[in-house]
Amino acid sequence: MNRAAAGTLLIIHTVLTLALQLAARAQPEWLSWLTEGTLKGIVSRAVLMQGGLILVPTLVIIFMDHMPAQEIFGGRSRDGSLILATVIGVPAAVVFHGLNNLSVYFMVRLGWRLPWLDHQDAYLTDLWQQTWPVIGTLIVIRVLAPALIEELMFRGVILSSLSSQIAPGLAIFWQAVAFALFHNDPFFLVSPFLAGLLLGLLRTRGGSLLPSILAHASLNLTMLLLTPLLPRLTAQYLNLPTHSTQSIFYASLIATFIAAVALIPLLALLGRLQTRLPAGAAASSSEHPSLLGGLLFALALLLLLVTIGVTYYQAV
Repeated sequence: MNRAAAGTLLIIHTVLTLALQLAARAQPEWLSWLTEGTLKGIVSRAVLMQGGLILVPTLVIIFMDHMPAQEIFGGRSRDGSLILATVIGVPAAVVFHGLNNLSVYFMVRLGWRLPWLDHQDAYLTDLWQQTWPVIGTLIVIRVLAPALIEELMFRGVILSSLSSQIAPGLAIFWQAVAFALFHNDPFFLVSPFLAGLLLGLLRTRGGSLLPSILAHASLNLTMLLLTPLLPRLTAQYLNLPTHSTQSIFYASLIATFIAAVALIPLLALLGRLQTRLPAGAAASSSEHPSLLGGLLFALALLLLLVTIGVTYYQAV
């Protein structure tokens, strides 16, 4: 396992993302199709992000480093892990989304400015009014594609690379930090961080990448269906009467507590699964950490923070 693979992959992805953002800011007419509020524009952004900025760099790292498939995908999934992974995503999505809304509410109370609702979120808020072809398209680009491609990147390459040089718990934590920053949204950090922890646990305890893929799809689908009922706090809601924002705050609080009742016993079941590290990680994690791998990963996290800053100041 190439110990620098995690940092290298994150740096490639982040540099490409930052370059695209700066190009769009310098020459907006060249990339106007990326900001279209049409379904075509939404699909185009998803293809560019998931395909060009995530999948392609991931595959390049896999082939350049000759990473064995077993290190990325694991072996046979543990008994019961696939069902648990599918079920646990539903209450987890509600809890994580609710906690994220609560964090945003308090950030706003501290003086942070929220960006306006983007076109894609507008589609999600009006999900029940869309036609079936539109709903099917949104499921593909918001549920299935991220579950497959992002899991290959984070719980496949990045977690395996980190597990080869640091303790399993630290590897799960740092890939979750990277997963949160990767979403490139200062107001959407709590939810992906907690999701990263859960998905990392499912990858290591489930014995393969499939449980985390199923849980990721379950999380995404629940979030998609949840959005019309419990939308994310954005500037759109801050410009409505105050009680609208407070209603979302209280709804998030109530939903979080209710879903936590179902999530806690499922997490207990997950904890009973014996940890199974990505192949090759157990033998090498006890060795000294790779200095180059650590520096590259730290640099990648720094670049992700810069990208979030650029995104935030462009949005507000």
